[in-house]
Amino acid sequence: MTRILGIGCGFLLFGGLCIAGLSIPWLLARMSPATEAAEGFLSNVHDDAYAEALARMSADYQSSHTAAQLQTDVETLPALANHTFAMLTSVETHDDGHVTVEGSLFGDDGESPIAFEISQVNDYWYVDLVAVAGAPLP
Repeated sequence: MTRILGIGCGFLLFGGLCIAGLSIPWLLARMSPATEAAEGFLSNVHDDAYAEALARMSADYQSSHTAAQLQTDVETLPALANHTFAMLTSVETHDDGHVTVEGSLFGDDGESPIAFEISQVNDYWYVDLVAVAGAPLP
């Protein structure tokens, strides 16, 4: 009986360690200011606050787009335009200083992968690129 109990406890401990180990990238993503920038953009899009979403985009993007153009561009990516929930799960910092944030969008059409390229200018993080299921935001 104690042998079975010991094996059961071992499996529980192993399972707990596996779950804890798999949650480390998610926790690191949660603490990143680049993730906060991506989440802010997604929140603005979800709330149809396109002027605020545009303010989160890079200077290059802002110089060639208006809030109305951003809205039109977002509507070309239905998973982005109609998402109800987003989960950003990984962050990767590159040698040139930009950061890739990746995760998933969830909505009526199911799950779609999303990726952001984000860079820091002074103390603010800007979205340089958004791609949903491999299709970039125009």
